[in-house]
Amino acid sequence: MKKVILALVLIVVLAGAFYEVKHFNTSTSNNQNVSQQRTSTSNSSISSTNSNTSSPQINSNAFNSKAIDFKLKDLNGKDVSLSDLKGKRVFLNFWASWCPPCKAEMPDIERLYEETKDSDLVILAVNLGEDKDTVKSFIDKNNYKFRILLDSDQTVAEQYSITSIPTSFFIDKNGTIVAKKIGAMTYEEMKNYVNTINK
Repeated sequence: MKKVILALVLIVVLAGAFYEVKHFNTSTSNNQNVSQQRTSTSNSSISSTNSNTSSPQINSNAFNSKAIDFKLKDLNGKDVSLSDLKGKRVFLNFWASWCPPCKAEMPDIERLYEETKDSDLVILAVNLGEDKDTVKSFIDKNNYKFRILLDSDQTVAEQYSITSIPTSFFIDKNGTIVAKKIGAMTYEEMKNYVNTINK
């Protein structure tokens, strides 16, 4: 009888140890995946940016939440605030010129811009961490006309919980996020997302 009890105790202890090891490995693996994903978004500070708890942040799954206001400069040095666009629909895109998926979707963003520039849709493409000359050279070379904003220190990217790019938000006239897309989009996908914003 003692042998049976001892065997049962041993099985329970081994099962518990196995669970702890598996749980630890899963947790470590998840942390490494998040770290690798953040590293892939930037050559500089996205991977090392510490969360500023005093700044509001967009929850990664928070739809129907208010978009956080920000003020950034465009390529002409003019300040652009999200709050100034209340009453307009906003397609907010986070990107960088070194990011292949970002570059792949830009011709479609330009096409959408050309088709909607006289409407109430505003396209804002927020560049993460690159200097103005690099960004301007890339935009001029490709003859893009949509509005480019510079998030040099990636403060806005942090507020919007950007962990990979491109990432896009679709914001309605009341400043509410109605959709979010991580990854490159086709023109048709962009149109579908834009159509989810109230008119």
